[in-house]
Amino acid sequence: MGPGRGALTRPLLDRGVRILAFEIDPVLAARLSLELAERALFVETADALHADVAESLSRIGSAPPVPFLGNLPYESATPMLRAFVRRPDLFSRLVVMIQKEVADRIVAPPGGDAYGFLTLDVGAHAAARRLFDVSRGDFSPPPKVKSSVLELVPHAAAAGADEALRVASAGFTSRRKTLVNALTPLWGRERAARAVAETGLPPTTRAETLSLDVFRALAPRLGAPGK
Repeated sequence: MGPGRGALTRPLLDRGVRILAFEIDPVLAARLSLELAERALFVETADALHADVAESLSRIGSAPPVPFLGNLPYESATPMLRAFVRRPDLFSRLVVMIQKEVADRIVAPPGGDAYGFLTLDVGAHAAARRLFDVSRGDFSPPPKVKSSVLELVPHAAAAGADEALRVASAGFTSRRKTLVNALTPLWGRERAARAVAETGLPPTTRAETLSLDVFRALAPRLGAPGK
């Protein structure tokens, strides 16, 4: 994914790794393909987020799921991760370097400032852990933000995950609101208050304190949105 000039690709090839890389820049893709023409490298000129990874793997004789490794562009890391963790059929393991602030949100425990919908959305589809942080001084030139390397192991989402995430998304629309107030626009105050109470939660509960399992318990009590 995004091999660029090959700073990570070359050491991996030296270790005997067979690589399918997606490079959106046609100049960089052509240069790397030429420079490493004799190596086990296959470069696709495409955006990895929209590429047909399964078809590309089939073309080079590889069967998914496969490991994914990449230094993700900070401006598009979040949509990429949300998409990739939903494909356990394609990816057995993701090891990615991303902006530390985003990594903090993905691995945050309930109740903290970093905990939010992204935590739940990724966590519903993958087991995530931080491997290590990377300082600005390890880059040339140094970026303005810190980085972290995460490992994510995709898995099939549990039953009811989509409904739970829909409720969680509504619950996190305003972190300062109680859960009842946050859910009221879509479900109406009476139904929201009743569902929260039936789930065993106090009326002052806020979304940032709840795990995905609690949202899964809450979702069927709310039902489909509609006042």
